[in-house]
Amino acid sequence: MLKRLIILVFLYQFLFPQNIRYLDEVFDEVVKTEDVIYGNAPDLPFIFLFEWNTVDLDLDMDIYEPLGDTLVNRPAIIFMHAGAFFSGHNEVDDLVNLSIDSAKRGYVSFNINYRLGLNILSSYSGERAVYRGMQDASAAIRYIREFHEELRVDPDKIFVWGSSAGSFIGLHLAYSEDDDRPESTYGGGNDPDLGCIDCEGNNFSHSGKPSGVVSCWGAIGDLGWIDSEDNIPSIMFHGNLDPIVPFNSGFPFTIDIALPIVYGSNLIHDRLNEVGIQNELYVGDGELHEYWGSLNGNWFGGPNDNYLQIKNEAYDFLYNQLNLYQNGDINYDNSINVLDVILLVNLIISNQFDIIADMNFDNILNILDVVVIISLIVD
Repeated sequence: MLKRLIILVFLYQFLFPQNIRYLDEVFDEVVKTEDVIYGNAPDLPFIFLFEWNTVDLDLDMDIYEPLGDTLVNRPAIIFMHAGAFFSGHNEVDDLVNLSIDSAKRGYVSFNINYRLGLNILSSYSGERAVYRGMQDASAAIRYIREFHEELRVDPDKIFVWGSSAGSFIGLHLAYSEDDDRPESTYGGGNDPDLGCIDCEGNNFSHSGKPSGVVSCWGAIGDLGWIDSEDNIPSIMFHGNLDPIVPFNSGFPFTIDIALPIVYGSNLIHDRLNEVGIQNELYVGDGELHEYWGSLNGNWFGGPNDNYLQIKNEAYDFLYNQLNLYQNGDINYDNSINVLDVILLVNLIISNQFDIIADMNFDNILNILDVVVIISLIVD
């Protein structure tokens, strides 16, 4: 019986190559909903000297979903663009591509606009700009958790993925708390106190922390903010010759000595290891900033081969955070079918063990497990 099944399996694999949701593109088309408002917050004019002259701004995002998807509890990724807190928006090439690519894999993508407002001659302004970005990302997460049923999103699986300034936001949001606030965020003179991390944008009472972080060429303001209680997994990508955001430590954004020193991915990786937080670092050897082929998010001779490599590593990492454990659902597509039988037989043939494929819980994979999984499908 096993020999016949093996022949059928190989024939099926040849005729119907399989894709795995969240790792591969399993949807052909994506639906985009534009300009969804997730909050409102005081924004600065493009040119400013002081921060009292603000105007309320609607914070918006574009939502990308797989067309025809029937799942009701899908993981989400929030994308945050580059631009040094001085420029940028959610229509830049790289993150639009990622939003579409992610939706085709089964995620719901939320590509957000966040407040800018950086005076490059002011360390004070730089810290406040990062903090406002954190508040806006927190507001987006809290919005998604508030309306997760309508959005058909799993509120416990909301990840953030940032490029450059967007990575600053993701890393700071994951690993800093209200008691880590820089003194500058309390304001002074005519500049307002920015309030707590979850105190801006909207009033939804949910955690604003992400479930995980994908950081592309990002940094953090203080390694001491990272401690063992901040148990949020991260994957980081960074060129070791990056002149814009330091791989180790230094001044960010064109070596501007008026801004505070920050700590890049290499040192964040060391600190996360020190406190026991799951993380991965991929180093672009000899690479500069935005080394997947973009300039401030816009394709500049890209996307290149690095873009494909970064995507694949990031999706693998996120997939491992989903914890999609249903006995028999070996390919984690939320259904038990012939594809799972194929994978089970492959495991048996290659003498590998996977607990999720052990249908009769005897710690052995053999024909008995195949019988059980087929009976589930037939029933």
